[in-house]
Amino acid sequence: MAAFATFAAAETRAYAKRADGTWINAHAARNKNGVIIVRVQRKMSSSSAAARQYGEWVELTDDAAV
Repeated sequence: MAAFATFAAAETRAYAKRADGTWINAHAARNKNGVIIVRVQRKMSSSSAAARQYGEWVELTDDAAV
């Protein structure tokens, strides 16, 4: 688990995962503590209550997270 090294690296990851269809929406940002994050919206499924949570926005600090 590694933090994003630069803001540009976070933006590149956000763009790549949107382009390959992994994430519906994504953008680089900083959280309230100043940590570089990628805020993503994953695909949502209506198959179960647990799967519906994937449509929400999630903040990722790990550059390998999907």
